[in-house]
Amino acid sequence: MPEFIGFEYPFTGDERLEKIWNQISSMRHDVYAAELQQYEENPQGELQDPGKHFIACVDGETLVGYISLNPPSLQPFRVTKYFSKEALNNTVFGLCTDNEQSTFEVRGLTISPKYRGLNLSLRLMRYALEFVVENGGKDIIAMGHNDVLGLYENNGMNVFRDHGIKHGETVYYPMHMNVEATLQNFSEKIQQDVKQENDEDVCYHGGQSWDTSKFDFSVRNSLIVADVLDSPFPPCPEALEIIKEQIERCCQESPPTQCEELIETIAEVREVPSNHVVVSSGSSSLMFSLLPQVLNENSRVLLLSPMYGEYSHILEHVICCNITYFVLDDKDNFSINSEDLISQALEHDAVIFVNPNSPTGAYCDSMSEIVNKIAQSRNASSECKMIWVDETYINYISDAKSLEQLCNSIPELIVCKSMSKCYALSGLRVAYAVSKQMKNLRKFIPPWAVSLPGQLAAVAALKNGDYYQEQYDLIHEERSRMLSALESLGFRVFPSVANYLLTYLPPESNYSSTKFVEECKSFGLFVRDAQNMGVSLPSNAVRFAVRNKDENKKMLEIVTSIISKK
Repeated sequence: MPEFIGFEYPFTGDERLEKIWNQISSMRHDVYAAELQQYEENPQGELQDPGKHFIACVDGETLVGYISLNPPSLQPFRVTKYFSKEALNNTVFGLCTDNEQSTFEVRGLTISPKYRGLNLSLRLMRYALEFVVENGGKDIIAMGHNDVLGLYENNGMNVFRDHGIKHGETVYYPMHMNVEATLQNFSEKIQQDVKQENDEDVCYHGGQSWDTSKFDFSVRNSLIVADVLDSPFPPCPEALEIIKEQIERCCQESPPTQCEELIETIAEVREVPSNHVVVSSGSSSLMFSLLPQVLNENSRVLLLSPMYGEYSHILEHVICCNITYFVLDDKDNFSINSEDLISQALEHDAVIFVNPNSPTGAYCDSMSEIVNKIAQSRNASSECKMIWVDETYINYISDAKSLEQLCNSIPELIVCKSMSKCYALSGLRVAYAVSKQMKNLRKFIPPWAVSLPGQLAAVAALKNGDYYQEQYDLIHEERSRMLSALESLGFRVFPSVANYLLTYLPPESNYSSTKFVEECKSFGLFVRDAQNMGVSLPSNAVRFAVRNKDENKKMLEIVTSIISKK
């Protein structure tokens, strides 16, 4: 877990702070000279930060990121070197309560590229806010470049986008934060981050409706649970029938130890060798069982962002890998630029994809081509020895080609498939993975990994594809209706191929995603706050699960009433 260390510069006699300071100077050179070209690069590869107060985020002995501040007593601030007095008086200084006594300047907020996407900028800003409050500060000013304006705005800064000035190859803008207003307006977000920090040994998945209903299903029947992506339709009748017929056996008898019949059914239906298949109690179980066997703390892993958060959680907190995020842009509807991705993947030991992606709903139809180009066995110049593709939602696309059969010819490839979402078996916990590596990995799957009702239902589901295709067709119709309705309310809605929609709240509503989600809960509607599901998602990002027709109608009525109030 990252550690946060506060200190003042200059300091004396502390070897650990000396190491951190040297890393700050190197990171500042890498980012502001080499990456942003704000300064000339130098042979030493160092740029010292002239701040007074520092909060450093470290992972062991490695600097993850830092924020630096100057107090009111160290004026004139850096912004006065870049912007005219008139411009500053009309923007940041014009909003300060007392520029001479209670205004602090953020000198720098920098995160190492391989740690971007973990929401650490918010946490550093949170610690900086606490420091400023403790020292009597009322306002914070700063300047930020184009690529981080959204990040600063998400963390409470007011950016003056009409006052940009070019320095080197980068355009900078003045920014201001009123401390009291930020603490009020971002209180839910700050509380959420505090909770997340205190609870970082587990990954958040939504599911808050259980806190409301407990095991009282009369209460649960009154709720609309759209913050998790469970199927809105029931399992196929054959699955329900066999469980009902054998309910006593399901409770009292142990299942087949190695899930033999389920594995054989998967192999037959999906046309893959049975010795390439393992099953377990959900995709998370497979991830926790298999990923630590193919990766270690020295592994360099490339992840998409935004993407299903359990992967970054396991890599960061369980395996402690070196993570790089391939950030997807909302301007392109979060599609993958194959050329850029392949270029980066070739330099990593492993790559993990979710396709179709969650929470974006985007499907990459060139995944087979990407895998072929980055696998070390196909490309001698590649360093990529493990490619994990999560295809949990791929059944929603009738003409999509799974990579399961490609595993036979590419040993680096592991395809993971949850049966929760597409087969309506979330409560029974069933998933499988396909890979040529399973001969060596199978021993890490415990016996009786899937319950008897889970095995019975999964076998029945795999044999009844026509039933599920009918359900997917209904989901597509409902999703299309929801997309149109939300857009008519002013939402920005991203196209999706599965049972969910990623959206940005209408700007004029003035709702943050946190406030909107809380307001929905008061009506018995649970939707997912998506702002922390990726580095590129803003503070008004919300994901809606597509439910059945009646639930979707009620959901839209609630959303309409909430948005209309603003």
